[in-house]
Amino acid sequence: MESPAEYAESLRLASTLHESANLRGIRLNSLEAKVTDRKPDPPYNVVTELSPSVSVAEKSITFEVQYEVTVSAEDQEVFRISCAFQAGYEHELDDVTLDMASTYGDVIVLATLHPYVRELVHRVSSDLGFPGLFLDNLDSKDLFRLLSEEEIKKGDKGD
Repeated sequence: MESPAEYAESLRLASTLHESANLRGIRLNSLEAKVTDRKPDPPYNVVTELSPSVSVAEKSITFEVQYEVTVSAEDQEVFRISCAFQAGYEHELDDVTLDMASTYGDVIVLATLHPYVRELVHRVSSDLGFPGLFLDNLDSKDLFRLLSEEEIKKGDKGD
């Protein structure tokens, strides 16, 4: 676990990367939806789990985030949506460490990808015949809070 000073330095370095990084593109890499039980009616309990990973190359960084959205009612799973998004960035820095890229991904990339995930989950849940599901908004302040409480774990940092 990082000390507060190490974490502050990690955020400072991520900020340096943010100043140089340019989004190259966002891609949906996989999507799977499965209905488990059509009987329970709303309200639904929604649990979203995510697993970020990053790979660093010269002058570019690729992030992949796997999302698992599980919807249940009355302690029974109703449906599940799994998807993976990839975001590619270019940068002009001479040296980007895995820690720097990982911290950048945990904050900036998740905030960038979340609207795409929200729209996809809404559309797919509706296509499955359920009321369109809206995931909560997620902003940078939420991400910093989740990171500080270790609810978002740093994923595999290298390929």
